[in-house]
Amino acid sequence: MAHFARLLVIGLSAYALTGCSEHKQPTVAEVEPALRTFLVIEKGKSCAGSVAVDHLTITKIGGYEEKYVGWPVYATFAVTCVEGSSFNTWSNDDTSTTAFTSVVREKLGGGYECYIPELFRQRENPMARQLDALPPGTIQTPDPAKRR
Repeated sequence: MAHFARLLVIGLSAYALTGCSEHKQPTVAEVEPALRTFLVIEKGKSCAGSVAVDHLTITKIGGYEEKYVGWPVYATFAVTCVEGSSFNTWSNDDTSTTAFTSVVREKLGGGYECYIPELFRQRENPMARQLDALPPGTIQTPDPAKRR
């Protein structure tokens, strides 16, 4: 019996060392519900009405990042806020992999959740306030036809 207990402890220790240190990348199907929820919650912070995800396509799930404790998720999306007779759409049509939409991590009870690392939120908030304070027409987007 003592031999069995020792083998059990060794086996569980080996599993804990190898199984817990491995980060199995989630699939698109596992991440999509968490990303939908995340997008609705994020848009809902600035919307007094109803929020709906009109379009969501996960283009890539990056490799595990220790500094974020999760996998960066790249996606195109359109989320609409409807307040009475007006609506506002928040979207991302960028299919490059230069900026992630969110980070997905495993929840303790199982499943996944999406979030924005606090480091990015801290940088994003002051910049958003500065951009909002600029007079209209100050920011000009380059014409892609003129780049040639």
